[in-house]
Amino acid sequence: MTTPPSSAPTPPAKKSVGWFRTADGKNYAFVFLLVCSLFLLWGVCNGMIDVLNKHFQDSLHLSKAQSAWVQFADYMGYFVMAIPAGLIAIRFGYKGGILTGLVLVAVGALWFIPATHIGSYGAFLLGIFILAAGLPCLETVCNPYATVLGPPGSGTARINLAQSVNGIGWMIGPVLGGYFVLSATGEPIVGNATLFKPYLIIGAVVVLLTLIFAASKIPDLHNIEESKVEAGAGRVIVKPLWRRWHFVLAVAAQFLYVAAQTGIFSFFINYTAVDTPALTVHQAGALQSYANGLHSGFPLIPHTPMTYPAALFDPNDFTNVPALVAKLQNDSDPKTQPISRFIWNQFAATNRNALAAGGIQAAALFDLSTNEPSAALNGQITQKKQSILANGLNQILQTNTLFDAVRASGIVLPDAQRKLVDSEPKGEQLARANRTFLEDTYSANLIARSPYLKGILFRITDRGSSLLLAFGGFLLFLIGRITGSFALRVFTSHRMLALYSLANILMMILTINSWGWWSVAGLFLSFFFMSITYPTIFSLGIHGLGEKTKIASSFIVMSIVGGAIMPFLMGWLADNWGMRIGFVMPLMCFILIAAYAASWRKLEALDVKVEANS
Repeated sequence: MTTPPSSAPTPPAKKSVGWFRTADGKNYAFVFLLVCSLFLLWGVCNGMIDVLNKHFQDSLHLSKAQSAWVQFADYMGYFVMAIPAGLIAIRFGYKGGILTGLVLVAVGALWFIPATHIGSYGAFLLGIFILAAGLPCLETVCNPYATVLGPPGSGTARINLAQSVNGIGWMIGPVLGGYFVLSATGEPIVGNATLFKPYLIIGAVVVLLTLIFAASKIPDLHNIEESKVEAGAGRVIVKPLWRRWHFVLAVAAQFLYVAAQTGIFSFFINYTAVDTPALTVHQAGALQSYANGLHSGFPLIPHTPMTYPAALFDPNDFTNVPALVAKLQNDSDPKTQPISRFIWNQFAATNRNALAAGGIQAAALFDLSTNEPSAALNGQITQKKQSILANGLNQILQTNTLFDAVRASGIVLPDAQRKLVDSEPKGEQLARANRTFLEDTYSANLIARSPYLKGILFRITDRGSSLLLAFGGFLLFLIGRITGSFALRVFTSHRMLALYSLANILMMILTINSWGWWSVAGLFLSFFFMSITYPTIFSLGIHGLGEKTKIASSFIVMSIVGGAIMPFLMGWLADNWGMRIGFVMPLMCFILIAAYAASWRKLEALDVKVEANS
């Protein structure tokens, strides 16, 4: 007698038998706890990746599209090792796969020590690649392993619980990485001297985990293969993987999901630092109080300055660098000459020389390769000079009163600005008064006009954005994982996936549009609705594959190469049309994932291949 196919891998359980006890009565709670430590590990590693985009944009003067090479190196490590990881697990068991992964992660993390001394983008990308090559060995083993460390009916809920621990790692990663490499002020960090430090911590922890797993007993459990038949049919013929559509399209859906997730995570800091509305004094104070509360409650979380005066300069505020440098260096206008001379003399001699240099001389001062096309080289020189101008002028804005009787005798200020200057301003008001004075002194083609001078307004620092990523976005991600684990005990997996994907379509529509705090809320809430997507697609894809589970897991892990490819598209959209438009890419991905989830029951039915009784 045959049994009709199940409609979903996790039907509601009629009687609870515990999450970690198998049919033979063995309890694998301790093994599950060890496996969860690996989920935590790769969450930390992946969370740290998301601060590197903004860091390398500042330290190496990269465009958003160029910074996506970070994700390319990361996910190409996954892609290259995904199939070998499955073969290693088949040949040496789950334990062999875990130890292989841990060794690669340790080597990649410790490579950042020599990479910091080398200092090139390629050296850092190599470290990312090696470290990432170890992660699929862990994921290929741990995702399916979590589903078999207990009764089959709670497999999806168990993997979501493990992924909840992974979510904690995603929260730790940005805080750890951001503390060492992101700016706590409006001025970007332009060096890489401290980049090895968070990876040294990772390397030490991984060496310890390797010793623990080497000494522990890790049983090699297997999934149960389900026959796909119709009621009343004859002999079952098991179809090959490539013809099991619920698996094949799960690979495609995972490609799209990781593309969307990677894009959102990677460019979150860019979005919050630029596209978030300027904060009022009250809002900035509340945000800082939140950060201070986290630091007080969890002292390991470093103190994080969350905002800076919105009046400060951004490097992109200087669109005509040669003209501005010439004005500051040799100002012939008697009205502006005193203030230009004062500003120019505030720059260090080395920076004055760098700003005044051009061509081959400038390339040598900035340690740039002259083998690149002239247009690319000139662009890099301009970016270096823009950073020098922004850093130097922001120092001046916050430490000097530029308007005085001698320097500004030829400048007439509006009454409101004169009143602000005469009030002996400090802090944000000093920066705003000085920026206003400079805009009254120099033309718009030399200094861009700030939209933030009519009130006391603040912007979010890069380090503050990393804290919001960790304890805003990833906290919602973790809450979604935990609540999703229990919801999946009640509702079928494919319906939950469809519902959450539809919600994310709405969140992306909010994020793309300039609707103020509604758009910001959409970005944050997308983390909650992404939470169950990866493990649920994974579980739906390997459902009923039995002994083919390990190699099928490799293909699904390999599909996350979407995170290596699609962020280039998102970065290109952002470079050309703004960061908001970049979120069109994840929007399209979520539409297709929703289609997969809605059709999963029919896809599973297509796996049925039965030979009639003779």
